[in-house]
Amino acid sequence: MMLLRCLCAPGATLRGFIGLFVLATLWSIAGTADILIMPSSLYPVHRYTMRVLAEELVKRGHDSKLSLPSDVHETFWRISSSNPEIRDLYLHRNHSVHSRIWTTDFSDDAERTTAWLASIEMCDQKFTAVIIDDLYNPCGLLLAGLQKTPFIYWSMSALRTESAWAHQSPSPPSYLPVPGSWLTDDLSFLQRYYNFASYFRALFIHQHLILRRIDKLFKKYYGDLLPEAFYIERNASVNFVNTPQIFDFARPYMPRVTFVGGIQCRNATPLTGDLRTFVDESDEENGFVLFTVGFTGQWKFAPKDIIESFVQAFAELPEKRFIWQYNGPNIPNLPSNVYIAEWLPQQNLLESVWHGVPVIGIPLTTAGYDNLLRLTARDVGIFLRKQNLNKESIKDAIREIYNPKYKKEMLTFQDMLVDVPYTELNHSAFWVEFIERHNEVCTNYYYSLLI
Repeated sequence: MMLLRCLCAPGATLRGFIGLFVLATLWSIAGTADILIMPSSLYPVHRYTMRVLAEELVKRGHDSKLSLPSDVHETFWRISSSNPEIRDLYLHRNHSVHSRIWTTDFSDDAERTTAWLASIEMCDQKFTAVIIDDLYNPCGLLLAGLQKTPFIYWSMSALRTESAWAHQSPSPPSYLPVPGSWLTDDLSFLQRYYNFASYFRALFIHQHLILRRIDKLFKKYYGDLLPEAFYIERNASVNFVNTPQIFDFARPYMPRVTFVGGIQCRNATPLTGDLRTFVDESDEENGFVLFTVGFTGQWKFAPKDIIESFVQAFAELPEKRFIWQYNGPNIPNLPSNVYIAEWLPQQNLLESVWHGVPVIGIPLTTAGYDNLLRLTARDVGIFLRKQNLNKESIKDAIREIYNPKYKKEMLTFQDMLVDVPYTELNHSAFWVEFIERHNEVCTNYYYSLLI
């Protein structure tokens, strides 16, 4: 079995609302502990990973103030906006970006986002600890700074240059590729030069453009009550990184960094209904191919020639069965070896490694490209570029991924990933409870805040 996945940067469908925050208030074993979990306002889909941690804390004896079947309460505030760009992007989902994501000149994740959205209601409530998504989350920094609350800074992607800068982990550009540079750790002289320029570009944008604007806004409304956002970032008690330690290229990092990638990984559960019948009809040699574009890929906006290329490629491989997460227009004469559904119990890229499944990736954005690079560098995946997307290239990639070497290398990678004396979920929950009990991690405190 193999997994065919179109890699997309995280995003979300906001049905009837624009801004959201995830509220998980829990009781600790030793006393009352209010834990606030704040996903990025740019990528609210991150809440699905964060919610796994919240549910684990509930299982450890923490009781939710507001109960739901999941024991985690999600609080939503409807944000009205007169900006048609925001409404088209999130509410109506008819923004041009949904069409342009399929073009070869599109790669910028930020084009699918809007400005950050604050929630003043949360500033009136005190929390024992805050877990903040570090992907441009000024609301989280504002709350932690105003309340002087211990917080965990969570990198929901790999360890970005800006994230490493925030917690003082070295990122030597001489051998460590900058996210978004489309490079591996095997660098030529010119590539090192380009990587060096990319490193300073990333830091300049973060330090002198983004943080300066946040500081200006904080200063306008709160005066001298807050230090600079740079110092708030560096005062995180612990920094979570949402990848396993071995997923990225070899790099140095500070003791406060904790790798928690894979907290959502679970053993597969039995399928039911028509999907199970379709899968059971596949033979052992060919298995089946799962084809998904994740949360943000909208097939109804994809060019017809791309859809037709996949349909024709699948039809010319009748010995294989394809399960396609598809929400586009009706496909006439759909091949009998293709099963389509708008939603599937799909796995993300990391879970593909956890289950030992080789990957064909079509990176639609820079984030997808970076993730896939880390797999192709280990010979456990194949690139299928948008620039070369046609019936023949799709067929060639599918035939190639069945080469036993990809499965062998992926099983080796899988074994290294799971061969640890703890689960990432237990590890992350331990650090949250540690912060709640001790209020901080003394070795990680950034003492410039005391000045």
